[in-house]
Amino acid sequence: MTADIAHRPATSPVAGAAGVVTRLTIRRTWRGGLAVAAAVVLVSVTAVIGYVAAYPDPADRETLASSIGANPGLTALFGETRQLETVAGFTEWRVVLILAVTAAVWALFAVTRVLRGEEDSGRADVLLAGPVTRTGATVAALAGLGLVLGAALVFSAIGLVLGAGGDLGSDRSVLLAATIFGTPAVMVGVGAVTSQVVNSRRRAVTLGAAALGAAYLVRVVADSSADRAWLRWATPLGWLESAHPLTEPRILPIVLSYALALLLCLTAVGLVGVRDTGAGLLAASGGGRSRTRGLGGPLGLAVRSARGAAWSWAIGLGLFGLLIGLVARTAAEAMADSTAGGTLEGLGLQESGTLAYVGVLFLILAVALSAMAAGRVAAIRDEEATGRLDAVLVRPITRSRWLIGQVVVALGVLLMGTASAVLGTWAAGQAGGLGVVFPDLAKAGANAVPAACFVLGLGILLFGLVPRAAVTLTYSYVAAAFLMEFVGSAVALPSWLLDLSVLHHVQPVPAVAADVRSAVVLLVGGAVLALAGVVAFGRRDIVSD
Repeated sequence: MTADIAHRPATSPVAGAAGVVTRLTIRRTWRGGLAVAAAVVLVSVTAVIGYVAAYPDPADRETLASSIGANPGLTALFGETRQLETVAGFTEWRVVLILAVTAAVWALFAVTRVLRGEEDSGRADVLLAGPVTRTGATVAALAGLGLVLGAALVFSAIGLVLGAGGDLGSDRSVLLAATIFGTPAVMVGVGAVTSQVVNSRRRAVTLGAAALGAAYLVRVVADSSADRAWLRWATPLGWLESAHPLTEPRILPIVLSYALALLLCLTAVGLVGVRDTGAGLLAASGGGRSRTRGLGGPLGLAVRSARGAAWSWAIGLGLFGLLIGLVARTAAEAMADSTAGGTLEGLGLQESGTLAYVGVLFLILAVALSAMAAGRVAAIRDEEATGRLDAVLVRPITRSRWLIGQVVVALGVLLMGTASAVLGTWAAGQAGGLGVVFPDLAKAGANAVPAACFVLGLGILLFGLVPRAAVTLTYSYVAAAFLMEFVGSAVALPSWLLDLSVLHHVQPVPAVAADVRSAVVLLVGGAVLALAGVVAFGRRDIVSD
C-alpha cells in the first residue's frame, strides 16, 4: 500500500486550482452560450422557412433581389448582398451580421464578468490566496469561456444541419456557424484586454462596446459606397461580411477572426502580470481635490455615478447621427430609384428615398436606446451586487427614494443620448444637403424613446423581483425584440409573436406618421412596470452578487 501511494501520480495544486476556475467559468456562462446557440439556429431556420414560404415563385425572388441589391440603404444596415434570388443568399444577408453582433454582445458581458467582475466583487482575492497565479487564473477562465463558445458553435452547426441543411447544404451550414461565432470570439479577446486596461467591469464593458460600435460604423461606411469597400478589411465585421459562408465561401476572413481573438487573449494574459489586482493599466481618476457637489442626496449620487456612461453614450450616438447625415443623401438617391417597396413595407414604410432611409436608421436608434436602458438596469443592479448600496441605505434614505432617483437619472441619460443623435444627424445633414428639417428629425428621435422607456420599466420590475437574473433577462428581451423585428420584417413570423417585440410598435418616423397610441401605451406600460419594480424592491432583502 505504501508503494502504491509512493508511485501514485500527484496532482499539482496549481493545476487543481486552475481547473476549479475553468469549471466555475463554464458554470457561470454555459446558459448564455446555450441561449446564443438556440438563437442562431432558430433565427436562421426561421429565415429559411419564411423565405421559401414568402417567395415561392422565381419571379418574386428576382424582383426581391433587384430591389434590395439596388438599395444601398439596406446594404449599409445589413451588409453586402449576394445571390438574393436564392435561399442561401437571402439567409446569409439577413442573419449573419445580426446574429454575430448579438452573440458578440453576450461574449463581451460574459468575459468581463469572469475576469474583471471577479476582481470587483473580491472573490478573486480568495482564489489568489491559494497556489494559482493571476496569469494562471486568467488563462483558466479564458479556457473555460473558450470551451463554452466552442460548444455553442458545435450545437449551432448541428442544429443548422438538421434544420436547414436540406436548403443550405450541410457543409455550408457548418461554415455559417463558424462564421457567426468568429465575431463573439473576437469580442472575448476585446473584453479580456479591456478588463486589464480599466479598473471596473462597467468601464471594461463600456470600452469593449465602444470598440464594437466603432467596428460597426466602419462597416456601415464601407458598405455605403463601392469606393469605400476596401474598409471592410479594417474591421472584423467586414471580415464577417467577406466570408460569404453560404454563397461563395472564403476561409481567410473566418481564420482572421479566430486568429485575432487568439492574439487579443494572449495580449490580455501578458497584461495581467504588469498590473495590480483590482487595478487597471489606466490610472483611475482621483488624487486631486475632493468634489462633493451633488452628494447631498441619492439623486445627486445617481447623477454622479451615471455621468461617465451618459457622456459615452451621447458621444457614440452623436457619431451615429453624424454617420446618418453623411451617407444618407447618396443612399437615399439610390433608394428613390429602387423598387424595394415590398421589402421596405415589412419595416412599416410606404415610400423610398431620404425619409425612408432616415426612418430605418432611426429604428436602429430605438434599438440602441433600448440597449442603453438595459445598461442602466445593469448599473442599478451593480450598486446592490457590489455592496455600495448598503452604505447609502444606512442613511435616512428609503429604498423607494433611492430607486426612483436611479430611474429618473436613467430617463435623463436616454433623453441626452437621443438629443445627441438628433443633433448629429441634423448637423451632418446641413453640411451634406440631406434635406430633412430639424423638426422631422426631432420627431424621429422622440419616437424612439417610448420603446426604451418600456424596456427600462421591464428591467426595474425584474430588478425588484429577480435581482440576480434581471440584467440577463433585460438584455435577452432587447436581443429577442431586435431579432424578431429585423428578421420578421422579411419573413412570415406570426403577428402575435411580432407583437411581443417592443420594437414592432415603433414606426419609422419621419417616413411615416408616428403611432401616438402605441407610444402612449409603451410609456404608460413602462411607468407601471417601473412602479411595480419599486414596490417589489422595497419588500425584498438586499441580494449581493
